[in-house]
Amino acid sequence: MKVIFFGTPKFAADILTYLFEKKINIVAVVTQSDVKKNGRKYISDVKKVASLYLDKSEIYQPEKASNVDFIESLKKYGADLFIVVAYGQILKQNLLDIPKLSSINVHASLLPKYRGAAPIQHSILSGDKVTGITIQKMALKLDTGPIILQKEIEIPNDMIYTQLQDQMCLLAKPLLLEVIELFKKNAVTYTDQDETRVTYAHKITKEIKAINFENSAQKIYDQIKAFALKPGAFCNILINDKKKELKIFSCKILDISLKPKETTIENNSLIVGSSDKAIELIDVQLEGKKKMRAQDFIKGVQKISFQ
Repeated sequence: MKVIFFGTPKFAADILTYLFEKKINIVAVVTQSDVKKNGRKYISDVKKVASLYLDKSEIYQPEKASNVDFIESLKKYGADLFIVVAYGQILKQNLLDIPKLSSINVHASLLPKYRGAAPIQHSILSGDKVTGITIQKMALKLDTGPIILQKEIEIPNDMIYTQLQDQMCLLAKPLLLEVIELFKKNAVTYTDQDETRVTYAHKITKEIKAINFENSAQKIYDQIKAFALKPGAFCNILINDKKKELKIFSCKILDISLKPKETTIENNSLIVGSSDKAIELIDVQLEGKKKMRAQDFIKGVQKISFQ
């Protein structure tokens, strides 16, 4: 079976590595173009992996996947299956129709829940206890195709985005291998999505990352977990009478009562009130400064208030 793989970020690269290790016959890889930023060239994680296994001529980086010459170049491989994992471009029908068997997508949610670009973050933002991986046949409209296989995973209350992403990747690998075997045996079955249960995981915007201390402590905690490590949920503060943006990377809920935005510093801990309980900040980054522990951040702070 000849496979062409489409993907870009680390999540996709880890799955691609697994497929190569399992001796899946990947004849070509398609990934996003290299990006130049601040004088440096950034190469996709998928390209880095593909370069270890394939010839340069077998790695494609079209600016637009709808490019006619690019589509024609893929036809020469006689691929049986396209596997798409967080590629980053919409694939049109003339591309999806190329493989002999199917074009399939690995999606990090239990479809039809969280169709869209950021399903893992949205599952944490929503406080979900369970999520999962869906492998589906691709359709022209994003994430609407019928389901081949799904598998669930629990989300512990203290799990942050990167941890859940790693666990989802581990879940996806053997599930994808199982689907490949079903195609080899001509034993694939499809289940249509329930359109009455559709929700969306829209692209992450700055507004979604903005913390509102009028919300519950759990909602704020979930928001901080969803953007932990990078890029970070944030709020605006007045510090020594200057307005600054403060990113919050980790925190914990305290069962004490403070009014929303009410601030206290106790035993080198910075604590902020919400609509019910309180939030103790642990790792923060003040605008223009490096990431640091909250106990170090408050040293030398004479006056602070949360907006």
